[in-house]
Amino acid sequence: MGLVSLLQRQVESRAQLICKQRNQSTPAELGKASYETMSNGVIFIKQHFLLDSTHCDYMNPVAKVSWNGKLNQWQLFLPHHSEIDRWLPYPFLAQSSDLTAIMREIDKDPKSMFWLD
Repeated sequence: MGLVSLLQRQVESRAQLICKQRNQSTPAELGKASYETMSNGVIFIKQHFLLDSTHCDYMNPVAKVSWNGKLNQWQLFLPHHSEIDRWLPYPFLAQSSDLTAIMREIDKDPKSMFWLD
């Protein structure tokens, strides 16, 4: 197994844990956390539900974590507010060699930039 696939498994398992923990303590009407895999990383998504529904009404990407092999760094991005598929570096921790630090920022959301609408 190559370095990239090991890193991918690591970021996916941490994303899964963050989503599971967030969803245990958050009512569905406030949105549920999920993620999608991508090449060299994951995209965190907030699923929105109608008040009395168990089916997702719509989804918004909230963060992207990707491995930059040239820099040997994890990078954290926020979605651009008006342009779909455009990502901006997270201003408080744009990159780190420590995946735990990046994931902690998403999980704890100290600046309320990921999980609040």
